[in-house]
Amino acid sequence: MALDSKKLQQIIKIAKMHYELHYSQLEIAEIEGLSKSTVSRILKTAMDEGIIEVRIKDSILSNSSLESELLARFPIKRAVLVPDLLGNPQILLQDICTALANDLPEYIKNDSIIGVAWGSTMAVLAKHLKKIKRSGVSVIQLSGGFSKAVYESGALDILKNFVDCVSGTGYQIPAPAMVDTPYLANALKQDSQIRHILDMADECLTAVFSAGNLERPSVLYEMGIFSEEEYLNLRQQGAVGDCCSHMLDKNGNVLDPAIDERVVGASLDTIRKIPNKLLIACGKEKAEVAGAVLKGGLADVLYIDVPTAEEIIKMNPM
Repeated sequence: MALDSKKLQQIIKIAKMHYELHYSQLEIAEIEGLSKSTVSRILKTAMDEGIIEVRIKDSILSNSSLESELLARFPIKRAVLVPDLLGNPQILLQDICTALANDLPEYIKNDSIIGVAWGSTMAVLAKHLKKIKRSGVSVIQLSGGFSKAVYESGALDILKNFVDCVSGTGYQIPAPAMVDTPYLANALKQDSQIRHILDMADECLTAVFSAGNLERPSVLYEMGIFSEEEYLNLRQQGAVGDCCSHMLDKNGNVLDPAIDERVVGASLDTIRKIPNKLLIACGKEKAEVAGAVLKGGLADVLYIDVPTAEEIIKMNPM
């Protein structure tokens, strides 16, 4: 809605009276010669237009003992724990993504390289990113995001959102996350554009990713990366999920070298060497694969909800 300067001035004045001077809506109505319903509508307009921003500071809820347990069990530097106050999975994921988005400026420097993954969790995070004043930042995909099936991975939109966030330059891997054979993967990696991105991954300062479990719906399955038979065999082989398209066992190691050689993206060893690896995990169904990522030394900072963190602790006793 386009607001003229006089209307905008009135909205800001009433918002300040209510939120900064703590006048009730009825008091404002009497002072301004308005009805209470008009004041209520003006405050709603201020909220809708982003003039008022409400931030609930749930970070004051301490989970220091749970964080200490996570740090004692896994080689991570920090765990950001978000309480599940409403029992709503969508709100909880948004809260975790907001926590990471707020911290992201700490991990981005001028003239640095950021690596990002894709998937449903990353799509939510991408929508919560805020503008960060940096220069010379490059954003690369950590693995290909093209789909073999009629399925939209959202990989390009996620990349674009991160690029817009830092006013940087984006580099897309123009290939699927995984192809049919190691021979084909190696051939694609020799392409100059893909080779350049993989070389950039070696210089990456920060990586942001989630982890995918094997339960349906699985993005890798829906994208046609695995056949039905392959998908069913993965769990029998001991797979717990994937990290940046690399299938992992319960200890966070490559499940099967033959399968891993089919990945078109930065290797697991390359990802492990990135100084700032930020992992998002939300929902108890992600506990097993998130625990594997942690055990494998693939994360430095964990953004997670409290119930899932507690589940990981149960699965990994001292």
